[in-house]
Amino acid sequence: MSMELSARRNSFRLAATAAVAALAVLTPATGASAAPGAPHAPVAEAKAGKGTYLRTVPLADGVSVGKIYQLGEHHFRLEGFADGYSFGAIEAGPGKPYVAGNNNGLITVLDNDGNVVSWMQGYLRGSGSHTEKLVDGETVAKVSALGPQRHRAVFSRGGRVLGSVVADAGSGDPYGALKLGPVWVVLDPDGGVTSYQEPAHADRCTVTTFVPVDPDKGTRVQLTNRPVPASGPDGPQALLTDKYGTVVDGVNFNHPDSVDGRLKMTGGRSGHPQLLEPVAAAFPKLPKGCPTGV
Repeated sequence: MSMELSARRNSFRLAATAAVAALAVLTPATGASAAPGAPHAPVAEAKAGKGTYLRTVPLADGVSVGKIYQLGEHHFRLEGFADGYSFGAIEAGPGKPYVAGNNNGLITVLDNDGNVVSWMQGYLRGSGSHTEKLVDGETVAKVSALGPQRHRAVFSRGGRVLGSVVADAGSGDPYGALKLGPVWVVLDPDGGVTSYQEPAHADRCTVTTFVPVDPDKGTRVQLTNRPVPASGPDGPQALLTDKYGTVVDGVNFNHPDSVDGRLKMTGGRSGHPQLLEPVAAAFPKLPKGCPTGV
């Protein structure tokens, strides 16, 4: 299945498609929601035919999460949830190494190694045939129209072609997605381009582990340690998940205590955070050479 969610057309549909370790790059934002008319399935009912569940990652709007499943070798699926309801899925595989969805400006990209990146789409500098620079200020996107709601983008840097993608509204996978070093880019069928550059240390300096809370109920805490924003991504966080992998509560270095007291952490800016509630546990250690605090 594929997740197509268009901010400009405010539409959502599911369609079939073909299908780095865990990376979730987040940027602070708010306001994403499932588009009107989107098929909603409660998390408790979404079980069969999804492959092996791996993990849950928060997405860039601060509200949604993505549940990641492995369907085979270099074959992964991400299903998006907001407030416990599914708003669609994207699937990356050997024949489609990068796939993207857009839910009211929440851009989510999945690759066929199970890596996820998400960001909030900003102002689009062009559509149709045009040339523009990506977020790194160096990579150039040359977009050409192939037909109504069908465009091709060729990416180059320093005069050297790096790759190209096609976006076609008439296909089951309408967005073109690609990763060019630290830059992720998505092409819309109308020729609009959006891109995101990974913060320094995002991949190498992000480590995650799981701590059981109540084995009988299937609850556990996902502990992610990473440098705080001054030197890396969004800092350490702890997410409480239920037996379906749905995030029910969370804390981070800026908000170390949850409102109802179910989660509590300390040492968020030290590089060596500790979980205090609901169980005592140390966050995984940052790899050697990663920044440990501000």
